[in-house]
Amino acid sequence: MKWYKYDIRNLTDSEYNKWFSLMSDENKQKVDRSRILEDKKRTVVGEMLAKKAISEWCDIPNESIVFETREHGKPYAKDLKIEFNISHSGNMVVCAVDDKPIGIDIEQIRPIDLKLAKRFCTKQELTYLFDGADNKEILTRFFKLWTAKEAHCKCLGKGLALINTPCSKETQTFVIEDEYIVSIVKKQA
Repeated sequence: MKWYKYDIRNLTDSEYNKWFSLMSDENKQKVDRSRILEDKKRTVVGEMLAKKAISEWCDIPNESIVFETREHGKPYAKDLKIEFNISHSGNMVVCAVDDKPIGIDIEQIRPIDLKLAKRFCTKQELTYLFDGADNKEILTRFFKLWTAKEAHCKCLGKGLALINTPCSKETQTFVIEDEYIVSIVKKQA
């Protein structure tokens, strides 16, 4: 497993134009429909990171990589035996690659309405979340749980249908950098 991150604030206009030109017509249209420049950048950078990661993993040129989507919208690289997943939050975009199913999620730690936790966390997770923690720690714990759940769902390719369930059977990696939490879930053999 290998993962990559990129801060969209570092994207130059020439890089944006280069990577945009390499996107599928469908993805170009998705970018063109976005009205917010940061959304456009996140989409372009997500595809750029995925192509760079797959190119390195498979030792093939970026231009030969074609993306398609599975039933629940999870992208895959056509005709390649590689798994990848992309996520973004705030200014950061991340991508993970592996030879087994993988899911990645990133979230910027930020104030939220914690009523959300009561809708998506198990009783045990709620105890972990609120027991003996100050507000900053509660938010860190919440985003650790949330990213683990979302990465789990993305690994299984089921969309967010399983977000209410605990996820303990797959390998989980948590990375906390600055104000971001990244969770990576890799399916066991």
